[in-house]
Amino acid sequence: MPVHIENFGFGTEWNEFYSDVYEGYLPNMSDYHMHGYYEISLILSGDVKVILPNSLQQGTQSRLVLTRPMTSHLIVCQTHLLYKRINLLFSNEYLADYIPEWKQLLRVFGKNGKVLLLSEQETDLFLRLAETIRGETDELRRRLLLLIFLSKANELLRGESEPSEELPTYVTKALLYLQEHYAEKIVAAELAWQLGIGRTTLMTAFKRYTGSTLNDYLTRYRLKQAIRCLREGQTEQSAAENCGFGDACNLIRAFRRHFGTTPGRYLSTQEPIGSEKNPL
Repeated sequence: MPVHIENFGFGTEWNEFYSDVYEGYLPNMSDYHMHGYYEISLILSGDVKVILPNSLQQGTQSRLVLTRPMTSHLIVCQTHLLYKRINLLFSNEYLADYIPEWKQLLRVFGKNGKVLLLSEQETDLFLRLAETIRGETDELRRRLLLLIFLSKANELLRGESEPSEELPTYVTKALLYLQEHYAEKIVAAELAWQLGIGRTTLMTAFKRYTGSTLNDYLTRYRLKQAIRCLREGQTEQSAAENCGFGDACNLIRAFRRHFGTTPGRYLSTQEPIGSEKNPL
């Protein structure tokens, strides 16, 4: 069954393998999210913050970010440095049916995701492999190349050195709460009370770890869901009610503030969510 890749906004359907490249000064992923496939992000440049369920890692060094299905994650780039990455996405069946040793390779994804820092030489190696995988049209050779890629990544685990900071549990819970309750009225003080912390503590930590205020993050997430609803044929009023904006007027104001245009004109441009022109 083809899967709609909503996280990247490309409106693309795929069966078992997909790849994309991003280069720019704006974040390409908009929210703390999870999906049903394996993801390898080869980050080549940028000041990038990687948030995984139990850790946060930030820096300018090239790295591999690996997540298994249903692992929540968020990758945010700072705007002062050029951000470039290559993504390789694939289903479990894409490789599991072809190699008995597949389960041994899975350790590179970790239990809650993995970040592997790369030297210049290692970066060149993985870049060549990723570009070859992207350009390969023969499925058997592509699978073999992907297995080589994962095998090389596994070798890095032996001397792994991953400077990371423990992510406060309440930040993770806040991100998940916003994702699950975005259509409802959310008050920061009430959310903080539910998490057992003060409002100021929540707002300060949320900004520190995600790079965005809680309100801005929530608005971007709601806009992303509203775009999905509108593309499915819902009216502006219906999309607004279903995505936490209340009414069409608030939805239109949010579109003008973030995109400089109305929902209808935005959709007519068909710009993908997360592109440099229309980041979310």
